[in-house]
Amino acid sequence: MIILSCDHAGFDYTQKLMKLFNKENVEYKYMGPTEYNQEDDYPDFMIPASKEVLKSEDNCGIFFCGSGIGANMVANRFKGIRAVCAYDYETAFLARKDEDANVLTIGTRLVSFRTAVKIIKMFLSSEFEGGRHARRIAKY
Repeated sequence: MIILSCDHAGFDYTQKLMKLFNKENVEYKYMGPTEYNQEDDYPDFMIPASKEVLKSEDNCGIFFCGSGIGANMVANRFKGIRAVCAYDYETAFLARKDEDANVLTIGTRLVSFRTAVKIIKMFLSSEFEGGRHARRIAKY
């Protein structure tokens, strides 16, 4: 299951992404604000969304905020979350392949929606390579 979350800066992207996911029959759970509010704080949404990701190994997260950095920092505070803040699809691919990333964060002020969709598709279609990478991940 994809856990989708955002703050005010990512609200527009999540609304567009949910339409795309619905059109493509992609299963997701939205855990962001119900309306745009410039005063909301990203931890209020990223903390429960991160906890939801951890409920199943089959879950992954896609979190949006202005830079992607705040959402990333919150998510990575949880043991078992391996979040990557990606600005291109190669970063998303390598984070899945080498680090077994289970949360993708994207900065809406830095990445166009069109590019974000490409990054998301790469993240969701890439697989963990295992091997020496699994050994490294087991150390933290």
